[in-house]
Amino acid sequence: MKLPLIALLSVVIAAPVVTVPTYADGQVLTGRGAARRSAPRPRPAPVLSDAEYDQMYAAQDQIADIDTERAAIIAAGEAAGGLTEAQRLAIEDLDVRRAAAQEVYERLQGKLNR
Repeated sequence: MKLPLIALLSVVIAAPVVTVPTYADGQVLTGRGAARRSAPRPRPAPVLSDAEYDQMYAAQDQIADIDTERAAIIAAGEAAGGLTEAQRLAIEDLDVRRAAAQEVYERLQGKLNR
């Protein structure tokens, strides 16, 4: 009795295990190696050259300087009781220069943010 039982047990242990793949196994098998295939993409080169960066920062500094100068003229005019014609012309000139610097800054900032 022992011999047939041992023979049956050895056949059962030696037989390959057959399993039916489930839906979850299919998902795991299709995603295998996905991390290795998608290598990180290289970063694109900067959009602005060094000269353009310098120009953008110079325009930004010019805008700040013009705003400071304009505020000083307005404060001096208010302290004197009103703006003189020369002060009004200086403010208009500063406004024109600020608009030009602002245009340069916005153009380069737009190019940078593409």
